[in-house]
Amino acid sequence: MIIVSKSKKICERIPEGEAILDQIDFTTEEYSEACRKMEGEYRRLINFIFKKLDIKENSKILEIGPGPGWIGIMMAKQDPSLTIIGIELSKDMMRVANKNIRKEDIDDRISYIHGNAENMYQFLDNTFDVVFGNGTLHHWENPINVFNEIFRVLKPDGVFCISDGRRDIRLGAKVIFHTMKWFIPKFMRIGWKTSINAGYTPEELTEILDQSNLKENYELKADLFDILVYNKT
Repeated sequence: MIIVSKSKKICERIPEGEAILDQIDFTTEEYSEACRKMEGEYRRLINFIFKKLDIKENSKILEIGPGPGWIGIMMAKQDPSLTIIGIELSKDMMRVANKNIRKEDIDDRISYIHGNAENMYQFLDNTFDVVFGNGTLHHWENPINVFNEIFRVLKPDGVFCISDGRRDIRLGAKVIFHTMKWFIPKFMRIGWKTSINAGYTPEELTEILDQSNLKENYELKADLFDILVYNKT
């Protein structure tokens, strides 16, 4: 099946699976160490969240799919008033994330629970000031359900931001990808490629969002590699 997206043909999406677990070729500790070196990329997202969405002091934040937890750690260090809860499907990722917050001496303000974002029964309605996730959207089996849950657990004046890679990357992005891949571990190169193949196009994601309870309250921005969905401002 080929999906036609404006001026180019896009191959059919190939789902990647919901959770990243320990593998024969790598452990989640190794994955965590590779992710830790992506501080520059994480910092750009954090700056966007703080500035564009105007995060307030003492906010209660939910991170969907925190993985090894580095983004939440950086956010909590930037603003010590924040409380962050991560919901994570992978118990292996929870193991390494808990190691990281203890090592960074920040486990008093960050905690993790095991769960699936499609049904966040652990949280009452209107619980969080902020909900965010990075690189997790392509793992969601039923994204409409997750966006509906985000809508439910957010406070009426809450804000959200979901960032993920796009499948319809252009030639320039492909050149950058093939140049950068030699500077990252093999398992990350493979994961990057499968993540791209599992990603959505801006058109596909717009269709998904318009079927969710967030349909009246989102903006979508796409660049060479990524799609960003956040509160309408």
